[in-house]
Amino acid sequence: MNRKRAIIALYALLAVGVVGGGTVSAAQADEPPNHANRLEATFTETNVSVTNRIADLGVFQLINTGTGTVEGFGSATVMLSATQDRTAHPCGPDSWTNAAVRRIVLGDGVLVLRELVHTCPTPSGPLGTGTWEVDGASSSGVFAGARGSGDVSIAIPTRTATLSGRLNLTG
Repeated sequence: MNRKRAIIALYALLAVGVVGGGTVSAAQADEPPNHANRLEATFTETNVSVTNRIADLGVFQLINTGTGTVEGFGSATVMLSATQDRTAHPCGPDSWTNAAVRRIVLGDGVLVLRELVHTCPTPSGPLGTGTWEVDGASSSGVFAGARGSGDVSIAIPTRTATLSGRLNLTG
């Protein structure tokens, strides 16, 4: 009977070790979860500046600001700095390319993304589609050193940018 109790005690200790997995410090409890390594965000943006000093070359500098939400991290403000090349036509006439840096400010830090977008005409107005990549070196707070990439869609008539993809936090 003692052997049976010892085996039960051993299983109980193993279960506590496996299920418990260690302790969580107060600092860890306050950190946001990694949200299954996903980034889902939506922003409404307003153009605040267009610099067209080099318009004769077909290149414009744009600055947009806006607000939105990042799933799992809450409300955010955004600043987008883009270079738009109207001489490149990736999807026919009246299309163009954008290369941008998107700075997303959240309560837990600043997430910086680099974007490449093709903007194409559609019946409902221009639609930008492209990709983004995390700039972990330029990001701060919980996003410092982060990695990830994904897709971006920008509906210009509604001023809405939607981002989705992978986000791996280092912490």
